[in-house]
Amino acid sequence: MFTMIYFLKKLRDMQALLTHYTDNQRAIDAAIEKCQILEENPRLSRELCITLVTELIYHRKDLKGDSKPVQTVRAYRKRIMEALGDENLAKKKDTKPRYVRINTHIISIADAHAVLAEDWCKKDCPPFENYDDFLKAVGTLEENEYMVDMHVDDLLIFHSKQKYFWATHEYTESKKFMLQDKATCLATIILNPPIGSIILDMCAAPGMKTIHLSNFVKNQGTIYAIEKDAERYRLLRSMTKKAKCKNIKPIEADVLTVTPEQCPDVEYILLDPPCSGSGMQNRMCLNPEVNDAQRLQKLGGLQIKLLNHAMNFPQVKRIVYSTCSIHREENEDVVKKCLHLNPTFKLLSAKKALRNKWCNLGDRDYDFGKKCLYSRPEKDLTIGMFIAIFEKLPNAEALT
Repeated sequence: MFTMIYFLKKLRDMQALLTHYTDNQRAIDAAIEKCQILEENPRLSRELCITLVTELIYHRKDLKGDSKPVQTVRAYRKRIMEALGDENLAKKKDTKPRYVRINTHIISIADAHAVLAEDWCKKDCPPFENYDDFLKAVGTLEENEYMVDMHVDDLLIFHSKQKYFWATHEYTESKKFMLQDKATCLATIILNPPIGSIILDMCAAPGMKTIHLSNFVKNQGTIYAIEKDAERYRLLRSMTKKAKCKNIKPIEADVLTVTPEQCPDVEYILLDPPCSGSGMQNRMCLNPEVNDAQRLQKLGGLQIKLLNHAMNFPQVKRIVYSTCSIHREENEDVVKKCLHLNPTFKLLSAKKALRNKWCNLGDRDYDFGKKCLYSRPEKDLTIGMFIAIFEKLPNAEALT
Protein backbone atom coordinates (compact mmCIF):
# COMPACT_ATOMS: atom_id res chain seq x y z
CA MET A 1 0.00 0.00 0.00
CA PHE A 2 2.69 2.50 1.00
CA THR A 3 6.49 2.67 0.78
CA MET A 4 6.92 2.20 4.52
CA ILE A 5 10.19 0.36 4.19
CA TYR A 6 12.02 3.71 4.34
CA PHE A 7 10.99 4.10 7.96
CA LEU A 8 10.06 0.66 9.24
CA LYS A 9 12.57 -2.15 9.29
CA LYS A 10 10.53 -4.63 11.25
CA LEU A 11 7.34 -6.15 9.95
CA ARG A 12 5.62 -5.76 13.30
CA ASP A 13 6.15 -1.99 13.23
CA MET A 14 4.92 -1.96 9.67
CA GLN A 15 1.73 -3.76 10.66
CA ALA A 16 1.19 -1.48 13.66
CA LEU A 17 1.54 1.62 11.50
CA LEU A 18 -0.96 0.25 9.01
CA THR A 19 -3.38 -0.47 11.85
CA HIS A 20 -3.09 3.10 13.12
CA TYR A 21 -3.95 4.37 9.66
CA THR A 22 -6.89 2.04 9.05
CA ASP A 23 -8.29 2.80 12.52
CA ASN A 24 -8.09 6.56 11.90
CA GLN A 25 -8.40 6.67 8.12
CA ARG A 26 -11.25 9.15 7.82
CA ALA A 27 -9.66 11.65 10.18
CA ILE A 28 -6.19 11.40 8.58
CA ASP A 29 -7.43 11.69 4.99
CA ALA A 30 -9.68 14.64 5.83
CA ALA A 31 -6.97 16.44 7.84
CA ILE A 32 -4.47 16.10 4.98
CA GLU A 33 -7.04 17.53 2.61
CA LYS A 34 -8.00 20.41 4.92
CA CYS A 35 -4.46 21.57 5.70
CA GLN A 36 -3.63 21.48 1.93
CA ILE A 37 -0.19 19.98 2.44
CA LEU A 38 -0.34 18.13 -0.90
CA GLU A 39 -1.59 21.14 -2.86
CA GLU A 40 1.16 23.34 -1.43
CA ASN A 41 3.85 20.66 -1.86
CA PRO A 42 3.08 18.95 -5.19
CA ARG A 43 6.29 16.89 -5.15
CA LEU A 44 5.19 15.12 -1.95
CA SER A 45 3.35 11.93 -2.86
CA ARG A 46 0.02 11.23 -1.18
CA GLU A 47 1.14 7.76 -0.04
CA LEU A 48 4.32 9.06 1.62
CA CYS A 49 2.37 11.94 3.19
CA ILE A 50 -0.17 9.55 4.72
CA THR A 51 2.63 7.36 6.08
CA LEU A 52 4.46 10.29 7.68
CA VAL A 53 1.34 11.87 9.14
CA THR A 54 0.27 8.54 10.67
CA GLU A 55 3.77 8.06 12.10
CA LEU A 56 3.85 11.60 13.51
CA ILE A 57 0.37 11.78 15.01
CA TYR A 58 -0.64 8.24 15.91
CA HIS A 59 2.32 5.85 15.93
CA ARG A 60 5.69 7.07 17.24
CA LYS A 61 4.53 10.69 17.69
CA ASP A 62 7.78 11.85 16.09
CA LEU A 63 9.67 11.74 12.79
CA LYS A 64 13.36 10.93 12.55
CA GLY A 65 15.70 12.23 9.87
CA ASP A 66 16.02 15.43 7.90
CA SER A 67 14.80 14.42 4.46
CA LYS A 68 12.69 16.94 2.59
CA PRO A 69 9.40 14.98 3.06
CA VAL A 70 10.05 14.63 6.81
CA GLN A 71 10.81 18.34 7.18
CA THR A 72 7.68 19.22 5.23
CA VAL A 73 5.34 17.12 7.37
CA ARG A 74 6.98 18.37 10.58
CA ALA A 75 6.32 21.94 9.44
CA TYR A 76 2.64 21.16 9.01
CA ARG A 77 2.21 19.48 12.39
CA LYS A 78 0.28 22.36 13.97
CA ARG A 79 -2.07 22.68 10.99
CA ILE A 80 -2.64 18.92 10.92
CA MET A 81 -3.43 18.87 14.63
CA GLU A 82 -5.83 21.78 14.22
CA ALA A 83 -7.55 19.94 11.37
CA LEU A 84 -7.81 16.78 13.45
CA GLY A 85 -9.30 18.83 16.29
CA ASP A 86 -12.05 20.21 14.08
CA GLU A 87 -15.38 18.87 15.32
CA ASN A 88 -16.29 18.06 11.73
CA LEU A 89 -13.26 15.78 11.46
CA ALA A 90 -13.67 14.11 14.84
CA LYS A 91 -12.02 10.73 15.05
CA LYS A 92 -14.30 8.07 13.68
CA LYS A 93 -12.78 4.63 13.57
CA ASP A 94 -13.10 2.27 10.67
CA THR A 95 -15.60 -0.41 11.65
CA LYS A 96 -14.59 -2.95 9.01
CA PRO A 97 -13.76 -6.34 10.56
CA ARG A 98 -10.25 -7.65 10.97
CA TYR A 99 -9.47 -10.26 8.32
CA VAL A 100 -6.83 -12.87 9.18
CA ARG A 101 -5.76 -15.49 6.66
CA ILE A 102 -4.25 -18.84 7.63
CA ASN A 103 -0.87 -19.56 6.06
CA THR A 104 -1.35 -23.27 5.36
CA HIS A 105 2.35 -23.74 4.58
CA ILE A 106 3.05 -23.38 8.32
CA ILE A 107 -0.18 -24.37 10.06
CA SER A 108 -3.15 -26.40 8.83
CA ILE A 109 -6.67 -24.98 8.92
CA ALA A 110 -7.68 -27.54 11.55
CA ASP A 111 -4.67 -26.73 13.75
CA ALA A 112 -5.32 -23.00 13.35
CA HIS A 113 -8.84 -23.40 14.71
CA ALA A 114 -7.48 -25.50 17.58
CA VAL A 115 -4.97 -22.78 18.49
CA LEU A 116 -7.61 -20.07 18.36
CA ALA A 117 -10.02 -22.10 20.50
CA GLU A 118 -7.85 -21.27 23.53
CA ASP A 119 -8.90 -17.60 23.41
CA TRP A 120 -11.75 -17.29 20.91
CA CYS A 121 -15.20 -18.67 20.23
CA LYS A 122 -15.75 -19.83 16.67
CA LYS A 123 -19.12 -18.67 15.37
CA ASP A 124 -20.50 -21.70 13.58
CA CYS A 125 -22.73 -20.66 10.72
CA PRO A 126 -24.73 -22.86 8.35
CA PRO A 127 -23.91 -22.52 4.64
CA PHE A 128 -25.14 -19.09 3.60
CA GLU A 129 -27.88 -19.13 0.99
CA ASN A 130 -27.16 -15.55 -0.03
CA TYR A 131 -24.53 -12.89 0.40
CA ASP A 132 -26.70 -10.52 2.48
CA ASP A 133 -27.16 -13.16 5.17
CA PHE A 134 -23.39 -13.54 5.37
CA LEU A 135 -22.88 -9.77 5.76
CA LYS A 136 -25.49 -9.66 8.52
CA ALA A 137 -23.66 -12.45 10.35
CA VAL A 138 -20.39 -10.51 10.14
CA GLY A 139 -22.15 -7.50 11.61
CA THR A 140 -23.27 -9.47 14.66
CA LEU A 141 -19.82 -10.79 15.62
CA GLU A 142 -19.00 -10.37 19.30
CA GLU A 143 -15.56 -9.16 20.37
CA ASN A 144 -14.51 -12.66 21.47
CA GLU A 145 -15.83 -14.40 18.34
CA TYR A 146 -14.57 -15.13 14.86
CA MET A 147 -16.05 -16.78 11.80
CA VAL A 148 -14.92 -18.28 8.49
CA ASP A 149 -15.45 -16.25 5.32
CA MET A 150 -18.02 -17.57 2.85
CA HIS A 151 -15.80 -17.11 -0.22
CA VAL A 152 -12.28 -17.79 1.07
CA ASP A 153 -11.94 -20.99 3.11
CA ASP A 154 -8.69 -20.02 4.83
CA LEU A 155 -9.84 -16.49 5.73
CA LEU A 156 -11.08 -15.73 9.24
CA ILE A 157 -13.11 -12.71 10.29
CA PHE A 158 -12.76 -10.99 13.67
CA HIS A 159 -14.48 -8.02 15.29
CA SER A 160 -13.09 -4.62 14.26
CA LYS A 161 -11.84 -4.00 17.81
CA GLN A 162 -9.32 -6.83 17.38
CA LYS A 163 -7.27 -4.98 14.75
CA TYR A 164 -4.52 -3.90 17.12
CA PHE A 165 -4.33 -7.33 18.78
CA TRP A 166 -3.62 -9.00 15.45
CA ALA A 167 -1.27 -6.27 14.24
CA THR A 168 1.06 -6.93 17.18
CA HIS A 169 0.57 -10.64 17.91
CA GLU A 170 3.36 -13.20 17.56
CA TYR A 171 1.13 -15.31 15.31
CA THR A 172 1.48 -12.77 12.52
CA GLU A 173 5.19 -12.28 13.15
CA SER A 174 5.71 -16.03 12.70
CA LYS A 175 3.60 -15.94 9.51
CA LYS A 176 1.21 -18.61 10.73
CA PHE A 177 -1.47 -16.00 10.14
CA MET A 178 -1.46 -13.22 7.53
CA LEU A 179 -3.24 -9.88 7.86
CA GLN A 180 -4.90 -9.61 4.46
CA ASP A 181 -8.09 -7.79 3.51
CA LYS A 182 -10.77 -10.00 1.99
CA ALA A 183 -10.94 -8.01 -1.25
CA THR A 184 -7.30 -8.77 -2.04
CA CYS A 185 -7.91 -12.47 -1.40
CA LEU A 186 -10.63 -12.58 -4.06
CA ALA A 187 -8.10 -12.12 -6.86
CA THR A 188 -6.54 -15.52 -6.12
CA ILE A 189 -9.91 -17.24 -5.65
CA ILE A 190 -11.18 -15.88 -8.96
CA LEU A 191 -7.97 -16.72 -10.85
CA ASN A 192 -8.43 -20.29 -9.53
CA PRO A 193 -5.18 -21.85 -10.81
CA PRO A 194 -5.00 -25.67 -10.53
CA ILE A 195 -2.39 -27.28 -8.29
CA GLY A 196 0.90 -27.52 -10.19
CA SER A 197 0.21 -24.49 -12.40
CA ILE A 198 2.81 -22.12 -13.81
CA ILE A 199 1.77 -18.67 -12.57
CA LEU A 200 3.06 -15.15 -13.14
CA ASP A 201 2.48 -12.46 -10.50
CA MET A 202 3.41 -9.37 -12.49
CA CYS A 203 3.59 -6.74 -9.71
CA ALA A 204 4.22 -8.93 -6.69
CA ALA A 205 5.60 -6.85 -3.80
CA PRO A 206 5.09 -6.80 -0.91
CA GLY A 207 3.93 -10.38 -1.46
CA MET A 208 0.57 -10.94 0.26
CA LYS A 209 -1.22 -12.06 -2.93
CA THR A 210 1.86 -14.06 -3.96
CA ILE A 211 1.82 -15.99 -0.69
CA HIS A 212 -1.92 -16.58 -1.06
CA LEU A 213 -1.35 -17.96 -4.56
CA SER A 214 1.33 -20.26 -3.14
CA ASN A 215 -1.08 -21.48 -0.45
CA PHE A 216 -3.83 -21.97 -3.04
CA VAL A 217 -1.72 -24.31 -5.18
CA LYS A 218 -0.29 -26.05 -2.09
CA ASN A 219 3.31 -24.97 -2.70
CA GLN A 220 3.43 -26.84 -5.99
CA GLY A 221 4.11 -25.66 -9.54
CA THR A 222 5.95 -22.38 -10.07
CA ILE A 223 5.06 -18.75 -9.30
CA TYR A 224 7.23 -16.13 -11.00
CA ALA A 225 7.02 -13.02 -8.78
CA ILE A 226 8.22 -9.80 -10.43
CA GLU A 227 9.19 -6.56 -8.70
CA LYS A 228 11.42 -3.78 -10.04
CA ASP A 229 11.93 -1.62 -6.93
CA ALA A 230 14.98 -2.85 -5.01
CA GLU A 231 13.62 -2.24 -1.51
CA ARG A 232 10.22 -3.76 -2.31
CA TYR A 233 11.96 -6.70 -3.97
CA ARG A 234 13.93 -7.38 -0.78
CA LEU A 235 10.70 -7.19 1.20
CA LEU A 236 9.06 -9.63 -1.24
CA ARG A 237 11.90 -12.13 -0.85
CA SER A 238 11.88 -11.79 2.94
CA MET A 239 8.13 -12.23 3.30
CA THR A 240 7.82 -15.21 0.96
CA LYS A 241 10.82 -16.95 2.55
CA LYS A 242 9.44 -16.44 6.05
CA ALA A 243 6.05 -17.73 4.87
CA LYS A 244 7.76 -20.99 3.75
CA CYS A 245 6.86 -20.59 0.09
CA LYS A 246 8.96 -23.07 -1.90
CA ASN A 247 7.38 -22.59 -5.33
CA ILE A 248 8.03 -18.86 -5.72
CA LYS A 249 10.79 -17.61 -8.02
CA PRO A 250 11.27 -13.86 -7.36
CA ILE A 251 12.68 -11.77 -10.20
CA GLU A 252 13.98 -8.21 -9.77
CA ALA A 253 13.05 -6.53 -13.03
CA ASP A 254 10.66 -4.17 -14.79
CA VAL A 255 7.90 -6.58 -15.72
CA LEU A 256 7.47 -4.89 -19.11
CA THR A 257 10.95 -6.15 -20.00
CA VAL A 258 10.30 -9.71 -18.81
CA THR A 259 9.84 -12.09 -21.74
CA PRO A 260 7.97 -15.41 -22.02
CA GLU A 261 11.39 -17.05 -22.38
CA GLN A 262 12.34 -15.83 -18.89
CA CYS A 263 9.08 -17.18 -17.45
CA PRO A 264 8.33 -20.19 -19.67
CA ASP A 265 4.97 -21.95 -19.94
CA VAL A 266 3.03 -19.39 -17.90
CA GLU A 267 -0.67 -20.35 -17.89
CA TYR A 268 -2.17 -18.10 -15.24
CA ILE A 269 -1.37 -14.43 -14.62
CA LEU A 270 -2.27 -12.11 -11.75
CA LEU A 271 -1.88 -8.43 -12.56
CA ASP A 272 -2.40 -6.00 -9.68
CA PRO A 273 -0.70 -2.91 -11.17
CA PRO A 274 0.23 0.44 -9.65
CA CYS A 275 -2.96 2.49 -9.26
CA SER A 276 -4.39 5.55 -7.55
CA GLY A 277 -5.32 3.58 -4.44
CA SER A 278 -8.66 5.38 -4.30
CA GLY A 279 -10.34 2.23 -2.99
CA MET A 280 -8.17 2.48 0.13
CA GLN A 281 -9.56 5.92 0.97
CA ASN A 282 -12.85 6.60 2.63
CA ARG A 283 -15.40 7.55 -0.01
CA MET A 284 -16.56 10.59 1.98
CA CYS A 285 -13.04 12.02 1.94
CA LEU A 286 -12.41 11.68 -1.77
CA ASN A 287 -11.79 14.92 -3.60
CA PRO A 288 -12.08 14.63 -7.40
CA GLU A 289 -9.34 17.24 -7.78
CA VAL A 290 -6.87 15.03 -5.90
CA ASN A 291 -7.40 12.23 -8.44
CA ASP A 292 -7.08 14.60 -11.39
CA ALA A 293 -7.71 13.49 -14.94
CA GLN A 294 -4.06 13.80 -15.96
CA ARG A 295 -2.86 11.49 -13.20
CA LEU A 296 -5.57 8.91 -13.90
CA GLN A 297 -4.82 9.04 -17.62
CA LYS A 298 -1.14 8.38 -16.94
CA LEU A 299 -1.95 5.46 -14.63
CA GLY A 300 -4.43 4.07 -17.12
CA GLY A 301 -1.80 4.18 -19.85
CA LEU A 302 0.63 2.16 -17.74
CA GLN A 303 -2.09 -0.32 -16.78
CA ILE A 304 -2.99 -0.88 -20.44
CA LYS A 305 0.67 -1.55 -21.28
CA LEU A 306 0.94 -4.07 -18.46
CA LEU A 307 -2.28 -5.89 -19.34
CA ASN A 308 -1.35 -6.02 -23.03
CA HIS A 309 2.02 -7.45 -22.05
CA ALA A 310 0.28 -10.16 -20.01
CA MET A 311 -1.85 -11.08 -23.01
CA ASN A 312 1.28 -11.65 -25.10
CA PHE A 313 2.42 -14.66 -23.08
CA PRO A 314 1.73 -17.44 -25.59
CA GLN A 315 0.59 -20.19 -23.19
CA VAL A 316 -1.56 -18.04 -20.94
CA LYS A 317 -5.08 -19.33 -20.34
CA ARG A 318 -6.48 -16.88 -17.80
CA ILE A 319 -5.59 -13.43 -16.47
CA VAL A 320 -7.03 -11.65 -13.45
CA TYR A 321 -6.70 -7.87 -13.54
CA SER A 322 -7.30 -6.13 -10.21
CA THR A 323 -6.85 -2.64 -8.79
CA CYS A 324 -7.62 -1.02 -5.46
CA SER A 325 -9.22 1.83 -7.39
CA ILE A 326 -12.81 2.97 -7.86
CA HIS A 327 -12.11 4.99 -11.02
CA ARG A 328 -13.29 3.76 -14.41
CA GLU A 329 -10.16 5.22 -16.02
CA GLU A 330 -8.15 2.50 -14.26
CA ASN A 331 -10.80 -0.19 -14.46
CA GLU A 332 -13.48 -0.43 -17.14
CA ASP A 333 -11.59 1.84 -19.55
CA VAL A 334 -8.50 -0.38 -19.30
CA VAL A 335 -10.60 -3.52 -19.83
CA LYS A 336 -12.33 -1.99 -22.86
CA LYS A 337 -9.09 -0.93 -24.51
CA CYS A 338 -7.35 -4.27 -23.96
CA LEU A 339 -10.31 -6.28 -25.23
CA HIS A 340 -10.25 -4.16 -28.38
CA LEU A 341 -6.50 -4.65 -28.85
CA ASN A 342 -6.61 -8.37 -28.07
CA PRO A 343 -9.53 -10.10 -29.83
CA THR A 344 -8.15 -13.49 -28.82
CA PHE A 345 -9.41 -12.87 -25.26
CA LYS A 346 -12.88 -12.72 -23.79
CA LEU A 347 -14.16 -11.52 -20.44
CA LEU A 348 -15.59 -14.01 -17.95
CA SER A 349 -18.13 -13.26 -15.23
CA ALA A 350 -16.40 -12.55 -11.92
CA LYS A 351 -19.74 -12.92 -10.13
CA LYS A 352 -20.16 -16.47 -11.46
CA ALA A 353 -16.66 -17.24 -10.25
CA LEU A 354 -17.98 -16.46 -6.75
CA ARG A 355 -21.00 -18.74 -7.25
CA ASN A 356 -23.18 -15.69 -7.97
CA LYS A 357 -22.92 -14.68 -4.31
CA TRP A 358 -21.86 -11.07 -4.81
CA CYS A 359 -23.66 -7.77 -5.39
CA ASN A 360 -21.45 -4.94 -6.67
CA LEU A 361 -20.58 -5.20 -10.34
CA GLY A 362 -18.97 -2.98 -12.97
CA ASP A 363 -20.32 0.19 -14.57
CA ARG A 364 -23.54 -0.42 -16.52
CA ASP A 365 -22.45 2.11 -19.14
CA TYR A 366 -20.14 -0.60 -20.49
CA ASP A 367 -21.66 -3.58 -22.30
CA PHE A 368 -19.33 -5.88 -20.32
CA GLY A 369 -19.81 -4.07 -17.00
CA LYS A 370 -21.83 -6.80 -15.32
CA LYS A 371 -18.97 -9.26 -15.86
CA CYS A 372 -16.62 -7.18 -13.70
CA LEU A 373 -16.67 -7.01 -9.93
CA TYR A 374 -16.26 -4.24 -7.38
CA SER A 375 -15.85 -4.53 -3.64
CA ARG A 376 -17.33 -1.47 -1.94
CA PRO A 377 -16.31 -0.58 1.64
CA GLU A 378 -19.78 0.61 2.60
CA LYS A 379 -21.43 -2.62 1.43
CA ASP A 380 -18.83 -5.39 1.40
CA LEU A 381 -16.94 -4.42 4.59
CA THR A 382 -13.62 -4.49 2.71
CA ILE A 383 -11.34 -2.06 0.95
CA GLY A 384 -12.53 -0.86 -2.46
CA MET A 385 -11.33 -3.06 -5.30
CA PHE A 386 -12.02 -3.89 -8.96
CA ILE A 387 -11.54 -7.32 -10.56
CA ALA A 388 -11.88 -8.55 -14.16
CA ILE A 389 -11.15 -12.04 -15.56
CA PHE A 390 -9.81 -12.58 -19.07
CA GLU A 391 -9.72 -15.97 -20.76
CA LYS A 392 -8.03 -16.84 -24.03
CA LEU A 393 -10.43 -18.11 -26.67
CA PRO A 394 -10.05 -21.78 -27.70
CA ASN A 395 -9.46 -20.79 -31.33
CA ALA A 396 -7.07 -17.97 -30.45
CA GLU A 397 -4.39 -19.09 -32.92
CA ALA A 398 -6.83 -18.84 -35.81
CA LEU A 399 -7.66 -15.24 -34.93
CA THR A 400 -4.06 -14.00 -34.90
